[in-house]
Amino acid sequence: MRYLALVPLLLVGCSENNLHTVNDAGDGIGAAIEVAPSTIYFGELTTNEAHIESFTVMSVGEKPLIVDNIDFGMTSASFTILPNQELGFQLAPGASKDILVAFEPMGANEQAATVMVYSNDPITPEANVALLGEGMAPELQISPDPYDFGVTYIGCPNEGDITLTNVGTETLVIDDIQLPEEAFWANTDYSLPISLEPTEAMNLHVYYDPTQEGASTNILSVTSNEPMGVRDALQRGKAEFAAWYTDEWELMKDPPADIVFLVDQSCSMNDDQSRLASNFSYFITQLSNYTTDWRVMVVNNDNGCTNSGVLSPSTSNFAGIFTSAVSSGGGSYTESLLTVARQAVANMHNSGCNPGFIRPNAMLHMIMVSDEPEQSSQSWEYYVQDIINQKGTPALVRLSAIAGDYPSGCYSAAYGRGYWEAANYTGGAFLSICQSSWSSYMQILAETSINQDTFPLSAPAATETIDVYVNGNLRTDKWYYDESLQSVVLEDDIPEGGDKIKIDYAALATCD
Repeated sequence: MRYLALVPLLLVGCSENNLHTVNDAGDGIGAAIEVAPSTIYFGELTTNEAHIESFTVMSVGEKPLIVDNIDFGMTSASFTILPNQELGFQLAPGASKDILVAFEPMGANEQAATVMVYSNDPITPEANVALLGEGMAPELQISPDPYDFGVTYIGCPNEGDITLTNVGTETLVIDDIQLPEEAFWANTDYSLPISLEPTEAMNLHVYYDPTQEGASTNILSVTSNEPMGVRDALQRGKAEFAAWYTDEWELMKDPPADIVFLVDQSCSMNDDQSRLASNFSYFITQLSNYTTDWRVMVVNNDNGCTNSGVLSPSTSNFAGIFTSAVSSGGGSYTESLLTVARQAVANMHNSGCNPGFIRPNAMLHMIMVSDEPEQSSQSWEYYVQDIINQKGTPALVRLSAIAGDYPSGCYSAAYGRGYWEAANYTGGAFLSICQSSWSSYMQILAETSINQDTFPLSAPAATETIDVYVNGNLRTDKWYYDESLQSVVLEDDIPEGGDKIKIDYAALATCD
């Protein structure tokens, strides 16, 4: 419809006046076609200009010429056969028909198309008319198109450059760049609009960061002032996981437990020390329901050396020794118990003052008791991570605390800041020092000393691929994946001695 309005703007064009003549079948009585001209040159046009020319279809045989259709050999953006023309018709011998075609450049430089006239001429059933024109306009070229990222391992983004070039004859102005698929994205180190002079180019840095296996595609859409308006380019890639893993554990029956108590020796702690001492025998009773292979020591001194010795089921009067130890020792770090805990673990190696206390397969449970916030010089993360590193695995480290209530403390104790975070991070217990009775705490602390709820994986996992089995049964909830620990942590229904744990998962790639 648009070309009806353009007819008054008809420009004078130059046509090559040679004829396309096709004779009949040779017997002088068949249908024959002739088109003239066989080539039409529309000249140079800028954007928003249009030019209309015509070619003539003639019946030059002895029988009527039947034209079945007139169309382009392939889709043409810049050339159009004007609408409302009869493109299927019959011509008597000697008759002719004019066909109007228009050129409105949708690109720069040379534009070409071929009109095909299909008829009943037995010699050449397809007669061609070549259309040529020059577009004086900006034109965007996106290369490569398509851009193939190839195989990309999930967890390691792939990247590359796409070049945007003005291959036209006028200034190209880019107004918008869109990549709608989340797995594909581009840098934003540019400000819109972007102007590119003829032959000028820019690089667009693109990324492919898939989260699921399989093939993916994306359409890069660039909006500009070129006649096409919006130009699209394909991007594609294939995502794979680096590997699939199965990690398995069989929890020990009668598991070993290494338990360290660290008690603030400030004057305000006298009644808390007494409560802890009076409940120790009950703690051992609860602990003995799970294991007979326990060891306990008290560490209150700044240097991290025990002031109780190593207590075990074979120790005579272990309750009396513990009672004396929880109210002795101390020093400058008595309100910095993470500092003391870190030093105590360092001294558990053979060259230290607590030699051999740390056992490779035992849970290391450090229980800190204070009515003040943790006041070490470094952050709680620093001390906790060092303790985990010395132990060798986060699965066998628990830090618990009996301290001031989260988040504001109570009348007798300040909030146990630092202890609360350390306990939560390691899966330990955080219990209120503000309560007058601690008997119920002993069951909790005993269970925390034994039950393994954290299972380190051999490789970083894609969370959505993790399957957790306990004794062969798929566990669909009550667990989460802790990326910082590279571990699956079970919540509630904690496995016990003799239970078998299996975790299947896909590993994220480790990037260079």
